[in-house]
Amino acid sequence: MKLSYTLTLADYKAALRLHWHQTLGRRLRVAVLRIAIPALAAAGLMILLVFKVRGSTELSADMIAIEMGLILLSITLPVARYFDTRICFRRIFPNTTSAPTISAEIDSECIRTQNPGVSEGKFYWKAIVKFVQDDKVTMLYIDKRRFLFFPTDTLSQSQRAELMALADLNVAKR
Repeated sequence: MKLSYTLTLADYKAALRLHWHQTLGRRLRVAVLRIAIPALAAAGLMILLVFKVRGSTELSADMIAIEMGLILLSITLPVARYFDTRICFRRIFPNTTSAPTISAEIDSECIRTQNPGVSEGKFYWKAIVKFVQDDKVTMLYIDKRRFLFFPTDTLSQSQRAELMALADLNVAKR
């Protein structure tokens, strides 16, 4: 089967989202960065207010540095993630101003990808360690942290069934 598609930032974000949900460790890391640090910052502010009301200036002075660090992390981590995602997406197409059409050819022997002017790849099915698919993106893992991905909507129903059959037959069970 042959595919031609243009990657968008939304496709890239969907691939990252699906990647983050693959293991418990990644899910916990995301939860800590998105929920725990801001929650600790909010709790610290409440404790600082209680100390101020009670007149415990020594305790509140000791906590100010920790609280400022938590507030700074709560603000800078989402902003850094936003810019980092965009920068990494632009690195997929370093020599162009717009996303070119990427092509992929998938058969029973291997997967060939071509990003014009940037890269070409040939991956045998033995190298694929995991196959993951949802309604937005399809991913073929080459390693725990490296993957090929393409939008699922570029696949017809028959191509999707063929790809799932190829993955079931060839992806190594590890």
